[in-house]
Amino acid sequence: MNSPVLPDPVALAAALTDTRWREVAVVAATGSTNADLVARAGEGDAAVDGAVLIAGEQTAGRGRYARVWQTPPGQLAVSAALRVEAEQTPAVGWLSLLTGLAVREAVVEVTGVAVDLKWPNDVLVPADGRKLSGILCEFVPSPSGGGVAVIGTGLNLDLTQAQPRLETAACLRELTGGAVDPTALAAAYLRALSGLLDRWPAELPALAERYRRASATLGKRVRLILPGDTEVIGTAVDVDDEGRIVVDGVDGEKGENGRVAASAGDVTHLRLT
Repeated sequence: MNSPVLPDPVALAAALTDTRWREVAVVAATGSTNADLVARAGEGDAAVDGAVLIAGEQTAGRGRYARVWQTPPGQLAVSAALRVEAEQTPAVGWLSLLTGLAVREAVVEVTGVAVDLKWPNDVLVPADGRKLSGILCEFVPSPSGGGVAVIGTGLNLDLTQAQPRLETAACLRELTGGAVDPTALAAAYLRALSGLLDRWPAELPALAERYRRASATLGKRVRLILPGDTEVIGTAVDVDDEGRIVVDGVDGEKGENGRVAASAGDVTHLRLT
């Protein structure tokens, strides 16, 4: 089994001095990096804004709808906390999408590997659709308005010896043919994410257009599976101002004028048909 792949905390902190990330911690393992920062936010820890927690292994990771999020050694789990003001909350749905952009930019910068963005939270290998990275954004509301968004990302560096073998997962080592520097990748990702968040939500129209150009979902025939196993089938034509996927040409009575907009929280699965 692989050993945890960890960035150097001193070098990483030095690479992030001009970003929004004020606190960077690296640990070999934890239950869940997201849960750790969510707990701090729930306790009213004002210093959690700008905090980053990175682990080489999670023992109780989770994905959307409390699904198990496997984080074996060889994957970096990176969570970052962002204070969200009350007037910014309508745009919170865009955070996971912008995070995908940051992952995509970092992977290209460090390795030259091109990847696809699948709405709302997956970074995939174009050739076979295997997952290279998954994203989970959680929001902890504040009684005074706004709250804290915790942005969690799993980055697969080296799963070549993972047991059991994760057949639906890809890793950068197999895609590049060699080891990838975890410090360089974490720094590139966090720098890219900081830059995007600096422009969010004030420059959301420009950021949204940037995401649309990078999306591998738009223009494709998709099947949305909603809670209760309700299905919507049509063509993904847009991502709206709230970060919802817009599906056109749907059947029958669903939607207005044959069109449906669904948020990440409304969609159990999105599959290409």
